[in-house]
Amino acid sequence: MKKWMLMGLTLMLVLVLSACGSSGKGGSSSDESSSSGGSDGVKEIKVTASNFKFEPSEIKVKKGEKVKITLENNEGNHGLAIPDFNVDLQQPGSAEFTADQAGEHEFHCSVMCGAGHSDMKGTLIVE
Repeated sequence: MKKWMLMGLTLMLVLVLSACGSSGKGGSSSDESSSSGGSDGVKEIKVTASNFKFEPSEIKVKKGEKVKITLENNEGNHGLAIPDFNVDLQQPGSAEFTADQAGEHEFHCSVMCGAGHSDMKGTLIVE
């Protein structure tokens, strides 16, 4: 009985560790940052994070526009937070929000990623 429990715990640990070590690249074939208007009226923006920078570091959208922001990690483990719009991606993935507040809004890395973490910032401009 103990042998089976030990094997089960070992298998669970291997699965958890393999998920933590994934690169987070997803199924995209392009490494370039992009934005486009989706067919459902949502502006799609891809942000690529590498060690201590975002690409693009400046994003412009129109006030009232629905936005889908997708984070991809190129180097290291990073997140993306836009506090003014309650966005906090702790890993690669997407978040949607309505850009209903005009002005400049800071976004930053929300996962401690090393010595340059505090400088890993960008600006969302809502016109």
